[in-house]
Amino acid sequence: MSKVDYAKLKRQGYINQNNKEYFTVRARIQAGNISSEQMLLISEIAKNYGRGYVGLTIRLGIEIPWVRLEDLENVKVELQKVGLAPGGTGPTVRPIVACKGSICSHGLGGTQEVCKLLDEQFFGKEVGSKFKIGIVGCPNNCAKAQLNDLGFMGQCYPKTVGSLCVECGKCVYSCKMKAIELTDGKVQIDILKCAKCGDCTKVCPSGAITVDKQGFVPYIGGKFGRKYRIGDRMEIVLAEDQVTEFTGKILDFYIQNANKGERLGDLVSRVGMELIKSDLGLK
Repeated sequence: MSKVDYAKLKRQGYINQNNKEYFTVRARIQAGNISSEQMLLISEIAKNYGRGYVGLTIRLGIEIPWVRLEDLENVKVELQKVGLAPGGTGPTVRPIVACKGSICSHGLGGTQEVCKLLDEQFFGKEVGSKFKIGIVGCPNNCAKAQLNDLGFMGQCYPKTVGSLCVECGKCVYSCKMKAIELTDGKVQIDILKCAKCGDCTKVCPSGAITVDKQGFVPYIGGKFGRKYRIGDRMEIVLAEDQVTEFTGKILDFYIQNANKGERLGDLVSRVGMELIKSDLGLK
């Protein structure tokens, strides 16, 4: 019997358990969504090849544990019947995570749509180390944008027209950051306190607070684990159709400049954000 290449199997989405006789099969799904048909088949696979249950990963994937080595190919074939496949590990772009900002009342952008575009173009791309992308629709930050190699946060920058203020106080009451004051009959926003959630623009009845710009702000070089790093915020606002191009440029920079096994955050710490900004044509 040939020797089992556990590392190769892991890169394919078959993760050896602490009981070496069994594997967990990780099925990658797109943007954290799965159809009822896919759910039914995964349930059947778990019954037939595992122990009748599945697990959910932190990155919105699905795992089927307790699969024997000799059944891995059968599981792969079964998953393919409904458009699924094992994967999501190794030195690649990992499954991309997005909150439900597309339908959430707090959402400031199409997180699900952006996630699908990034998934179709970049998922599984070979890079120097694991590369995680997270997309959140607002400052509530459910998917922790700053703790991904590349994160995007939906942001709404407000602007004021003081002469239109009717002193109703709705904006003041709505602001959880206490960044808004009414002074001499005019509304004023402390931009340093402002979380850019856009709530004030939604409640203002007179047009005294409107949207200046809205879109996704990127965070570069975050990671979590034994050694964590908070991603650097870039003060640029990207439209939904600009996120894919921006991601491609960051990945190109990473591939061209990172040492073997070096995460993007470690690269940023080593070379500095100014070099990245220069490469992107930003000041």
